[in-house]
Amino acid sequence: MPAAVAAHLGVAALLPIAARRLGARVYLLAAVVPAAVFCWLLVARLGGVAAGGRPETVLRWAPALRLEVTFRLDPLALLMALLVTGVGALVLCFARWYHAHDAGGFGRSASALLAFAGSMLGLVIADDLLTLYVFWELTTVFSFVLIGGDGVAPAARRSAVQALLVTTLGGLAMLFGFVLLGETAGTYRISGILAHPPPAGGLAAAAAPLILLGAATKSAQAPFHPWLPAAMVAPTPVSAYLHAAAMVKAGVFLVATLTPAFAAAGGYAHVWTVPAAVLGAVTMLIGGLRALAATDLKQLLAFGTVSQLGMLTALVGLGGRTAALAGVTLILAHALFKAALFMVVGVVDHRAGGRDLRTLSGVGRRAPVLLTAAVLAGASMAALPPTVGFLGKEAALEGLWHGPGAGQAVLLAVMVVGASLTMGYTIRFLWGAFATKPDVAPSGWRPASPAFTGPVVLLAAAGLGLGIAAPAVDEFVAGYADTLPSGGVAAYHLALWHGVGAALLLTAIAVAAGVAVVIAEARLTAARARPAGGEPRHPGPEPSAAPEPPAAGAWARVKGLLDAQRGYEWTVTGVGRLALAVTARTQVGSLPMYLATIMIVALVVPGAALVRGLGWPTGLPRWDYPIQPALAVVVLASAATVLRARRRLTTAVLLGGVGYGCGALFLVEGAPDLALAQFLVESLSLIAFVFVLRRMPDRFSTMGRTGVPRWPRVLISVAVGLFVGAFAVTVADVHPEWGLASQEYVARSPSQTGATNVVNAIIIDFRALDTLGEITVLAVAALGVTGLLLARAPGTRRPRGGVRGAGGPDGRGQDRRGQDDAGSDERWLNGAGEFGWVYPPGGGRTSTRSVLMEVTARAVFPVVLVFSIYLLFAGHSRTGGGFAGGLVAGLAFVLRYVAGSRDRVGAAVPVQPSVVIGAGLAVATCAALAPVPFGGAVLRSYVAEAHLPVLGHVELATSLFFDVGVYLVVVGVVLELLRTLGVGIEKESGAGPGPASGDRSVGSDRAPRAHPGRSPGSPPDAATGPGPGPGDA
Repeated sequence: MPAAVAAHLGVAALLPIAARRLGARVYLLAAVVPAAVFCWLLVARLGGVAAGGRPETVLRWAPALRLEVTFRLDPLALLMALLVTGVGALVLCFARWYHAHDAGGFGRSASALLAFAGSMLGLVIADDLLTLYVFWELTTVFSFVLIGGDGVAPAARRSAVQALLVTTLGGLAMLFGFVLLGETAGTYRISGILAHPPPAGGLAAAAAPLILLGAATKSAQAPFHPWLPAAMVAPTPVSAYLHAAAMVKAGVFLVATLTPAFAAAGGYAHVWTVPAAVLGAVTMLIGGLRALAATDLKQLLAFGTVSQLGMLTALVGLGGRTAALAGVTLILAHALFKAALFMVVGVVDHRAGGRDLRTLSGVGRRAPVLLTAAVLAGASMAALPPTVGFLGKEAALEGLWHGPGAGQAVLLAVMVVGASLTMGYTIRFLWGAFATKPDVAPSGWRPASPAFTGPVVLLAAAGLGLGIAAPAVDEFVAGYADTLPSGGVAAYHLALWHGVGAALLLTAIAVAAGVAVVIAEARLTAARARPAGGEPRHPGPEPSAAPEPPAAGAWARVKGLLDAQRGYEWTVTGVGRLALAVTARTQVGSLPMYLATIMIVALVVPGAALVRGLGWPTGLPRWDYPIQPALAVVVLASAATVLRARRRLTTAVLLGGVGYGCGALFLVEGAPDLALAQFLVESLSLIAFVFVLRRMPDRFSTMGRTGVPRWPRVLISVAVGLFVGAFAVTVADVHPEWGLASQEYVARSPSQTGATNVVNAIIIDFRALDTLGEITVLAVAALGVTGLLLARAPGTRRPRGGVRGAGGPDGRGQDRRGQDDAGSDERWLNGAGEFGWVYPPGGGRTSTRSVLMEVTARAVFPVVLVFSIYLLFAGHSRTGGGFAGGLVAGLAFVLRYVAGSRDRVGAAVPVQPSVVIGAGLAVATCAALAPVPFGGAVLRSYVAEAHLPVLGHVELATSLFFDVGVYLVVVGVVLELLRTLGVGIEKESGAGPGPASGDRSVGSDRAPRAHPGRSPGSPPDAATGPGPGPGDA
């Protein structure tokens, strides 16, 4: 089972590459994976599960923390897995012809669809609450990508964000509920919770509504339903899959999964059964009414989906056997007929050029096969015999008819009304899409290939065939329904004929009422379109297309309150305004004030605990080596001199002295790895300072300083310094047993990791999960900072060049400008010309080159890179590692940049830094997960030994591959530093390393404010005038 999920995600990662050669045919390649998994489930798993087997796979992640990845197949999970893979394969095949004439984007779309299918498959077979949540959020992310498309259309972006916000907020509430339920039950295994459900009350009672809230947002229950109709801006294959067979079923599936536990425990009716029934009933009516009023075929199906999801939620949440049998049967039916009908809309839209039911005419005569498939799917949606939809609806009516209490009687009435509405909008859909309308011109029609309509026919035929095979369907779905109490009523079985009874009579009433609703609506529309003289105003459908007149008075207020989409917009707007109001009061624009606040909190909160509970240690040695006091004096003197410095470059150098002094202290204490990392980080930090400072005035200025006295700053700084020092000394002496952990690391490193460098073993073996999280945070931070620094105001183009091809806009290292910028003759480093700085040919002064530096860099650059590789490989047994090696390699590229500017770095690194970062994360993640298929734990390390003829005895630890990922991430981050602070600043200024004019100071208490209408750091233009000076950077 994990292999099936991994196959989806792995192939999805390769599809963008394959799409370059295959074009739209890449959808067929993507369809192979879910089709293969569907066949495997059908052949290898269906019989065993139907016979009572429950195959499961457990991947131990952190057993001590009860963290594991568990997959399990029961009848409900198997049914959903078959729907996810089977319908997914057909949708991908349909997408091949739907997107055949698109300009591009095949790889992105196919990859996202297949990755979504894999995430949904993992969700439905997960047997662990936390595993289920991970896949739940993955479906949210991939649905955001699929709804948003290429991100160009504003409507698509808005709809994608709306779906993301609603489902993510519900998912967070659900996660909280999962934690409460898992802790109360003593296990996070779903099968364990079903076997031994926690008693009602306390935390378990609080968990139930939180979980139900997450399910309601995912399955578009009122009032969270507007995101689903809004998501219809997505292409039809996306709607046919996500919003018919997969994503929207996740919430219903979750309710169906946990209902047996809550029903067996008893006492959960007020927090689970009743809320699920009420949500479902209200949603069913709202969706049905909106579907009847829709004129767009896709919107009609969307609101119909909302209505049917409400019905499904109510049925599977009731906790009775017959209702559960009906709910699961209707889950199967809905996936088949709704996916088929969405595809029908796609074919009609493609071949007739529209999907407005008022303007389509004569399509049924031109496409009889498509019409037949649509009628079959529509019959299943309207629950007409002999379709599988009829089986489910009959079971639902029968279960509610014999249900106890007035509540189920009310729900039965709502169900009949909902069935009437379903019948009405089904007729409206078929009439609008295929009927020949006398007052509407025939629609143009281009014949559709059998391959295009084939998935529609297969799904519609499946709905009919499963209805005829009612005993087989009953035998399978009964495996889930039997886990719920029957309530003292004889077990109900699915069949096409149960005789004339209450369920059949209610079905007949619903069908008749649905037909009457359609006839009444048609007559009302015709009456509105007819003037007082009795003749139609004009033959076209324009009268019904006229906008609805705005409501007035009290009805306008009531309608506004009931408009869920408006409620969502008000909520988002209100949160935004609240955030602005809070920010205006708390973010006053003073950087010293922000820093002082952080320091005071850090001083007061842990400082109080330090004063109360910890005593000052006794017997502290003054120093271990005589050189330590001298190094301490250097560090303190450098820090004190920083306060008196007036030149920015001097300040940067002195801060570097503080860092180098600390590194020397590490070295003296016998920590060469820490010292090496400190030296390298300090070097890169100093370079980053210089990159920024070269665009700023040479000296600090007191312009703009406020009259705030200096003594509060001095007092806060001294207090925090004393606190940090005292805290470090005190904590180190309070728990002497903490040293046992260090001894254990030293003792276990050689035997368990094969490493003699304990520091590196901790980083990439014992605490490798921490390291994986840290490099992920580092990568995200680097890319986020890059986005902020290279941001452009709306309407301006972002430069595409980075380190790769990092010449000017003409691609040859120069900017094609008519004249040099003012001030380009000034130099930031006085006397630079004495070292042989020359300008490139052509007169442009976009970069400077030093012959001496360039020759030296050419010789040193490969040596430094080789040294970085040595550090990477030597880190397991000697000083080094991927982090140190990556920093050394980054310094090599910095040297290349300093010597030859951005064109030289572009020649040395022919890829974008983001690609290097992504490759590093991919390598580290693959190295972490590689042991799992072979039965090992995540991040498990193995050591291989061999005797080679030349090299002799060689040991290779698999953790080296993880270290390679760390190395690549660090190199990519440094390249991003060059791209933004180096190349980016050069491109913005267009004048190389010369300073900007003006002398605004960063010494002011006020933080810089961006120029109105322009993002910070963007170049000035004629409309806005000169931007902030360098002191505002």
